[in-house]
Amino acid sequence: MAFLYILVPIVILNRTLIFLCVLFFMGALPSHAQLNDAASNDPASSAVIKAHMAFLADDLMEGREAGTAGEARSALYIATQFAALGLKPAGENGGYVQKIPLRSAQLNLSDFAFSIATNEGSRSFENGGDVAISASLASTDLSVAGEVVFAGHGITAPELGIDDYDGLDVSGKVVAVIGGPPSFLPSEEAAHFGSSNQKRLMAEARGAVGVIIIWTPALEKRYPFDLLKTLFKSWTMTWNDTAGTPNIEAPKITLRAFIRGDATEAIFRGTPMTAAEAIAKSEVGPVKGFVSKSSVKLSLQTKHDDTRQSRNVAALLPGSDPALSDEVIILTAHYDHVGICAPDKEDKICNGALDNAFGTALMLDVARLLAAQETSPARSILFLAVGAEEKGLLGSDYFAAFPTVPQNQIIANINLDGGFPFYDFSDVIAFGAEQSQMGEQLQSAISKIGLNLASDPFPEQGIFTRSDQYSFVKRGIPALFLYNGFTDMEGKNRGQAIWDSFLAEHYHEPSDDLSLPIDYNVSAKFSDVFRLLTVEVANAPSRPLWYEDSVFGKRFAPDEPKARRQR
Repeated sequence: MAFLYILVPIVILNRTLIFLCVLFFMGALPSHAQLNDAASNDPASSAVIKAHMAFLADDLMEGREAGTAGEARSALYIATQFAALGLKPAGENGGYVQKIPLRSAQLNLSDFAFSIATNEGSRSFENGGDVAISASLASTDLSVAGEVVFAGHGITAPELGIDDYDGLDVSGKVVAVIGGPPSFLPSEEAAHFGSSNQKRLMAEARGAVGVIIIWTPALEKRYPFDLLKTLFKSWTMTWNDTAGTPNIEAPKITLRAFIRGDATEAIFRGTPMTAAEAIAKSEVGPVKGFVSKSSVKLSLQTKHDDTRQSRNVAALLPGSDPALSDEVIILTAHYDHVGICAPDKEDKICNGALDNAFGTALMLDVARLLAAQETSPARSILFLAVGAEEKGLLGSDYFAAFPTVPQNQIIANINLDGGFPFYDFSDVIAFGAEQSQMGEQLQSAISKIGLNLASDPFPEQGIFTRSDQYSFVKRGIPALFLYNGFTDMEGKNRGQAIWDSFLAEHYHEPSDDLSLPIDYNVSAKFSDVFRLLTVEVANAPSRPLWYEDSVFGKRFAPDEPKARRQR
């Protein structure tokens, strides 16, 4: 299917994969003058990006799933690229790699019981029918039960004037909440408060032992419920800390379920409103909670494995300004994917060409261009290829928890996770642009090459909290997630249809491979956007600040200085 281009490193396979980097195409580097704030128009970029993608998305990597040999090979490849560029190792023990110890959990599908009891009796539900429950990362033998309380969207946000738990006692009980981002909130606030983990954290703070998330028609359009059961056979993962303790958000929430259909109806049987009425009301505003007339019971068995590990790969380009070089901008792209995802098909490997060999290749190209400058940008730049993103942003979250540079020196994060390099674009999408001064910096950077900053094309999806930048946002660090815009050079919206088609046909499928009609010249243009923004932030007189009205700034960096919004 995919194949290795002649420009990638020579690969010698024995028991261990050894890489000999033969980057002879690096000889045609542009001059320092070409690498100032104007567009570089570097002729090597398209070939470099193509070569990196050809390697990372090849069948040899076996889909780069976290904790596998394919992911480890990919990490070694990236480390050799950083070394060839002369970047400083920024991993552990003087190397480029930061190892991520993993807790892997796999559900025992034959030993599972979930039931809902009402005044009409008790009914059992099959896992993967109207109920979806994954393996437990905390326990190999889980048994939990409790009365159900409905708590609207499950949001406690005084800054937004919302408290769905007002008047409800959920201590020791199971909370049922409407799933997904609330449509009546601004997109990025909705993404934060609508995430499953945030709902669990807010329920845990009130003493609950379980959270049931109600699947809605809006969620179904984004992610069909039936896809949840395809995850049951795979390994659920989190990272372990240095003491071997698994990192579990809201660990006291032991019952974690998604429900639809008859299971949802059972929760609402005999209550003041039907499930349909609650879902309809939730689309326009907060929904008043109440004590349900049902209770739930769950038991399941899980297999744990603590022997696997993922890897982050980190390299530093020191800043040139003595007064600013201690401040660090982190560029991220996840290099892992979902592995051998279709074992029963002829093409069984999910190569992840666009998700996210593409973003990784662009980051490596930016590293090449910036390392070639006679004078580095003022601030230091950390290039961070993160692993285990597909398992829940694990690599970036582990780095943010155990950074290899002082955390108080990290001032910004710029993240790339996919893209559609199929058409020449005239604008750029930046999830998070409305939250901090980084949006202004991006607009300034891309104006140099005649591009515009586009608004979020689907605010209801809450993209800002769904990739690696969110790991840094939760630590109070301003961040942007870049995507090439949907508008082509003729002013036509080319991207929306491509986005919809890709998600329906290629996302996490074997067809996300190098047979897609990738335009590597357009890829190089997107790389230049990435580079220009990095240089803009790195050379700015002061670090970017959260806006004073940003919900993320208020919640995660309450004591840090804020900026007044300019528009």
